[in-house]
Amino acid sequence: MDKPYLFISDLINDLKRGRIRIPSFQRGFVWDPDRVAYFIDSIYKGFPFGSVLLWRTKTPLRTERNLGPYKLPESEEEYFIDYVLDGQQRITSIFGIFQNSLAPEKNQDTSWTDLFFQLNSKESVPFVYLDDPQNYDNNEFFPLRYVFNAPKYRQITRNLNEDIAEKIDDLVEKFTQATVPLERFQTEEQKYVATVFERINRKGVELNTFQLLSVWNWSGEFDLQEKFQELAENLQDFGFNELDSDLLLKCCSAVVNNSADPETFIQLPGDEVRKKFDEIKTGVFRTIDFLKSELNIFSLKLLPMDNILVVLTSFFASTQKQPPPVPIEQCETLKIWFWRSCFSGRYARGGVKSTDIDLKEVQKLKKNEKHNLGNFNVSINSNYFIKNKFRMSTIATTTFILLLANNQPLNFIQGTNISLEDVLCQGNRHEFHHIFPKAYLEKNGYKSDEINCLANISMLSRADNNKIKDNPPSEYRSQMPTDDSTLKKILGTHLCSQEMFSDDYDKFISMRADLLMQKAKELSKLT
Repeated sequence: MDKPYLFISDLINDLKRGRIRIPSFQRGFVWDPDRVAYFIDSIYKGFPFGSVLLWRTKTPLRTERNLGPYKLPESEEEYFIDYVLDGQQRITSIFGIFQNSLAPEKNQDTSWTDLFFQLNSKESVPFVYLDDPQNYDNNEFFPLRYVFNAPKYRQITRNLNEDIAEKIDDLVEKFTQATVPLERFQTEEQKYVATVFERINRKGVELNTFQLLSVWNWSGEFDLQEKFQELAENLQDFGFNELDSDLLLKCCSAVVNNSADPETFIQLPGDEVRKKFDEIKTGVFRTIDFLKSELNIFSLKLLPMDNILVVLTSFFASTQKQPPPVPIEQCETLKIWFWRSCFSGRYARGGVKSTDIDLKEVQKLKKNEKHNLGNFNVSINSNYFIKNKFRMSTIATTTFILLLANNQPLNFIQGTNISLEDVLCQGNRHEFHHIFPKAYLEKNGYKSDEINCLANISMLSRADNNKIKDNPPSEYRSQMPTDDSTLKKILGTHLCSQEMFSDDYDKFISMRADLLMQKAKELSKLT
């Protein structure tokens, strides 16, 4: 029976023999030297530092990741492999600090491995990095890389005075006796590993499971991660980067399996993805064109929920290199579904079940069959724009921004067109400002939540905002066009009324929230 722990020396030996390995769906080593030093100090002092979770299997994965800067040797035949599902940073730190046999790969930073024990340290953490790790005083510092190197350890301590040698003996004894807590589970069922890994790494959205597919389902002729890197580079202007491979995998799942459920996709044969990859690419690119042209979404940052991209990719995927235009009726249905999904937060917190329902309905729409896409409960009232605060990371804020953009707002002072693509490509808050200035409201006793509600925000150029400064609407009115019809047109594009110039903030918020609600219902085709 396996013990629920490993001595550090045994852990290092298992890694050197290739028995413990790192699956490629893990992220790389990211700890900085200070964190490594504090971790080693915890081991030294006997503090708890959490267990390592290993998945034991007889089947090696097709692709694996290095252990930090080190390439691990191949494992012995007919021997179980333990893949690290949780604890990679801790294992890499231990191995890098104490091992003496494996050389790092070329061009890898290993400065964090040169950790020393300061023998007469007065600090709470007696482990330090030296400016010159090759030249040091043996009476002051002991390199941890020699803790498990008996010949070197004896050579260093041989000529030291007894007190210093005893301190080093005590240090070595502590690390020799220290153990790493382990949890193991053994299975050849990949879907269970997917579920375990996803739950360990869950951060509110079910994404990490999809990384596992890139390990299990490709051949040597088709490297999914390489294909995704190429695709992400082509989509860079839309805000894709290396972390969005999870989202692209969801799009694959939608096209190939008509599902966003990680467990069903994990079991999908790799050749199906290879056959349909061009179809998936077409779906992604056509989706982005639709988002830009129909919804003013010029950046992934302003997509309220990732799964919107997934459902649309399923709809726009095609085996044709130049598919025919989408019929107007279908296009309108997609836009209604989009707005209803956004205002209801349909895919918040992952939304796998709702996504799978919509994937089935969007395929019916694509085939001109009777469908229920967008036929779900949505309730929009004026409080949506009063209770929700302007925070760029929220579904409510990005939905609100897109609602403003849909109304083609004009510059407040000049009345000229705002370049929506320039503003919205940035995906930041620099072009969004308070209609009733923040400083003015603070002077009048309003609190932050009241000031920063959506109903007090609009799309203003920085030039206009600088002219408004901290002045109330009644004062900056003089800088706006004097012609009533022009003024009314400008305010209308911002869903504002001229009553704002009375400087009655409470009345303004109530009236603008109503106008925003009416626009939201209009876009969502709700009565």
